[in-house]
Amino acid sequence: MWAVVLWGAFAACAGAASGEPQSGDFITEVVETRAREDRTEYLLRFPSPRKSPWAANDTVWAHLSVPRARGAGRAPAVLVLPVMAAPNVWIESRFVDRFVRDGFVTMWLEMPTQFHRRPHPSIPSGQVFLARTPKTLARNFRQSVADARRALGVLAARPEVDGGRMALFGISLGAIVASATWSVDERPRAGVFLLGGADFPSLVLNGSLSGPFARKMGLEPDDLARAWRGLDPLEHKSENKGKKALLVNARSDTVIPRANALFLKEAFPDSSQIWLPLGHYSAIVHVLWLPRWVSWRLARALNER
Repeated sequence: MWAVVLWGAFAACAGAASGEPQSGDFITEVVETRAREDRTEYLLRFPSPRKSPWAANDTVWAHLSVPRARGAGRAPAVLVLPVMAAPNVWIESRFVDRFVRDGFVTMWLEMPTQFHRRPHPSIPSGQVFLARTPKTLARNFRQSVADARRALGVLAARPEVDGGRMALFGISLGAIVASATWSVDERPRAGVFLLGGADFPSLVLNGSLSGPFARKMGLEPDDLARAWRGLDPLEHKSENKGKKALLVNARSDTVIPRANALFLKEAFPDSSQIWLPLGHYSAIVHVLWLPRWVSWRLARALNER
């Protein structure tokens, strides 16, 4: 099934701040609809609020799942932001399936330079996100935050969704983008950040994945700090008071060093933080139980009065 739906961006972009410029009306296209036993899935696309050097990257692709057994009225919703450089969304799908099973309308986004948004089909998904200069790296990250904010508006405008009960969930870079998004956007009522961190300049320089690349490119802390000004959750500690985020980190993580995980706790003063055994990649074993527990925590947070 093919359809085109027009939503006013004044509703979708309510409360826009540094992450997303106001941009007038935009079209959200329903590219594909698929009925499954437990849900209806929609493939959506809409324009990114920010431009990049690649036309393909400036269309946001969103995967929406609406549970069939969601009951009467509008349902709570979760926006899922995935791992950046993975070749698939196997991990995220474990969480999406659980959220749908528990009655959440769930949307996951293709991040800048991922999947449909690759600058060229020959380039691996997400590979060019880590740019060669602080300015271009910050540009890619700002586009991620802007896309997430626009997606919150698209999600809130859905007739199945209770716009007052939306949550953010992110993994790895998705968690970093989700935490930056909630720092400048008041619409979500809950957030769970899995394997995330804050103090972005030190994270880029000291993380075992980004650090060698940053040193090879000659990136300097002061240059990174200037380019990323306004994005880091640490700059929004006062705005983040009262936001009871759940932070899930790994004890032996070197991609997101412990210091940066603790900086994220500092950035969200009222958050709770748990530490899982193993490291950034080996923590995948926790998908055996973590989706159900995260879904339960989100349900509790979104149903609080």
